[in-house]
Amino acid sequence: MLTRPPWIALKDDERQHLDFIWDDTRAVQDLAGDAGEVLSASMQLSLRARLVLCAGLYEWIVWRFDGLHTRVEPIEIAEVAWCATVDPRYMRFFELPRSQWRGPVEGPLWCAAMWLQPAMSKGHLFPKQVYEALSLLTRMGLHVLPDVGRFRAWLRLVLARMRERHPLLPDDPFDDLFERRTSVRLGPLIGREALDPTALPDTPGEMVFLSGVLRDARMSANPFLATPGDLRDVGFTGEPYVLKEA
Repeated sequence: MLTRPPWIALKDDERQHLDFIWDDTRAVQDLAGDAGEVLSASMQLSLRARLVLCAGLYEWIVWRFDGLHTRVEPIEIAEVAWCATVDPRYMRFFELPRSQWRGPVEGPLWCAAMWLQPAMSKGHLFPKQVYEALSLLTRMGLHVLPDVGRFRAWLRLVLARMRERHPLLPDDPFDDLFERRTSVRLGPLIGREALDPTALPDTPGEMVFLSGVLRDARMSANPFLATPGDLRDVGFTGEPYVLKEA
């Protein structure tokens, strides 16, 4: 199971103080932050880098509310989101009942998960869903995080690193009409350490993380991870859950 990364450093008293507006009847309508800088920068990134950024932004929301609820789903979804950065087909379709996720803690978690899911699982087919998730998750972070300045600083540094290391790649979807090269088309693999502004580039270390998250999700029977049967149904070939460099 994932643990909180060092760049998301929130003190207990910060997390326990909910000083933002939340109305379940309005939900995302109250997110007034501007995600323009993130969207503009993400257009210059490989699709895999955009998915990694979605996973990283989602983790900010998850860890912001850590300890304020008893749900296991947010962390499980975060774990499978990282699996989906390896191959989007690893995340199975899911819905969380809206009526069961209410209030200023579970409400934002529900919104974040529901925008993340289509981006991670279908974003390679419908890129607009990735941009919509990047916008929502960025604005959600600006709305609910106790230290927005720290979040903005992290975003600036990570976007600059991503533009340098994982630029936009040419892609022709007609080269893969039957989705047999889904993972390869996303660009080189990117691990979680790529989101650490203080870490030096360490491709082997990033691959260790990805191998571990695939193993952990499978060993724990994560309910959001696609089963081998699910993968066969969508035309997945080869051995699933095994890391292969794109």
